Amino acid sequence: MPTKTTTQNGADVKAEKKTVRKVVPTTPKKTISRKKAEPIVAGFAETLYTAEPNPYHAPVPPYLWIDYPQQNEALYSAHYVIRLGVGGAETVELSIDQGAWQPCRSASGYWWFDWTDAAPGAHTLVARMKAFNGEWFRTPERKVARLS
Repeated sequence: MPTKTTTQNGADVKAEKKTVRKVVPTTPKKTISRKKAEPIVAGFAETLYTAEPNPYHAPVPPYLWIDYPQQNEALYSAHYVIRLGVGGAETVELSIDQGAWQPCRSASGYWWFDWTDAAPGAHTLVARMKAFNGEWFRTPERKVARLS
């Protein structure tokens, strides 16, 4: 190690010069969390989930989630308007209880599905979207209950 000579109270003092390396942790770049899911449409290579909504950051497309109804919400009417948060979508569809995919409509910055004649009992909602780049995304299952 290199030494450094200094004078203290008239006497020469030799001290070793130490090299200190400061380790600074790096922050990884933020990316959209995409979990692979099983194909939901025959012929599609894969289906992806998008990141969950974060109230502290603006969403980055593509994203898709069911805003309302919330998980395990009780519905008291046979008619309910489902609101979807979507970004970067060409097409958005909704399936109720693993039924046929039904188109949603875009208005006021959200996508909507008008659910009419909801039968009493437990139901499962899943939304999917086709992004402008051709990739398909879906939501995790959303459980709701229609009370009579």
